[in-house]
Amino acid sequence: MNRSTHKYQLRLLPMHPKQYVLGVLMLVGMARCTADYPATNTTVPPQSTGPVSTTPAPATTTPGSTTPTSPAASVDTLTALPPPRFEPDGGNLYVGTPVRLVADSLPPQSVVEYSVDQGANWKAGDRFPLMDGGALLARIRVGTKAAQRRSRPFLVHFNRVLIIGNSIMEHLPVPSLGWFNSNGMAASSPQHDFVYLLTQRLKALQPSVVVRLQNGGSFERNYAQMNLADWDESLRFAPDLVVVRIAENVAEDQVDRLRFETYYRNLLTRFATSAGPVKIVCSTSFWNQPRTDAIIRSVAAEKGYPVADLSALVDKPDYMASQYKNPDVARHPNDRGMQQIASLLWASIQ
Repeated sequence: MNRSTHKYQLRLLPMHPKQYVLGVLMLVGMARCTADYPATNTTVPPQSTGPVSTTPAPATTTPGSTTPTSPAASVDTLTALPPPRFEPDGGNLYVGTPVRLVADSLPPQSVVEYSVDQGANWKAGDRFPLMDGGALLARIRVGTKAAQRRSRPFLVHFNRVLIIGNSIMEHLPVPSLGWFNSNGMAASSPQHDFVYLLTQRLKALQPSVVVRLQNGGSFERNYAQMNLADWDESLRFAPDLVVVRIAENVAEDQVDRLRFETYYRNLLTRFATSAGPVKIVCSTSFWNQPRTDAIIRSVAAEKGYPVADLSALVDKPDYMASQYKNPDVARHPNDRGMQQIASLLWASIQ
């Protein structure tokens, strides 16, 4: 029989009315199911017996967007940001040398910062004059988050140094006191007083450095009557480092009445006007002068000057020249005390 020409006839069998209605409802339901749930391949593929890969799928991006859709998008990109570079990149430099911080890229609202005290304090800025030696740090900060740091070692050298001091700095011979040297009382020789020891460290960085001494005993005893013009000769020397190593001869019970704080502040201000860059380093007393020391610390902190704190040496027999019979000489630092003073001053200078 030829299928192409064969005619099929549809015959309808007699149906009860209830059966007819039920059939229509079944056809409608099947049509709805087909429309709501498209046909899918229900064939279950054979399970693989090979090893299962744990490598995560590569990150993908949505068309028109640069944001990765993988979990890596949540990583804080600030941690991968390279820190700023120092220019110059560390080394032994003259005080006041300009230092720049150069960043390869800066996120929006970011701040370049540097620290001269091992990260205890941070200052915003991408350039500054070099006033402190040691390991300097640089970083980029956005809000409260900071990127990784860069650390570079710096040393600061000076050309002209002025040391303001008293008998601990230098004292001429007084045979009646059993003192026969011409150096810091009561070092055993000029090579053992703090001035010599400090000068050697300064020369190691700058062999041509010139160190000048200024007697500050008159200021300690008569600061309320002194004229700041008396310091003009020292200012003409144009020091780039001033070490203010005075305190012992200040009358402890008169500092408030005679306004030592005001005159000490004026003294520091006077030397800050030196031509060119100048670093000022202060020092507390080798003797027990708590009120005087407190004023020195306060004024120095107000001006941002470092302080060589000698409080750990006060009244310690190990650092006093007990080999001298005269009590006034004996209360001065011995060689070990001089060494400690020089080291504390150097730490404040660098």
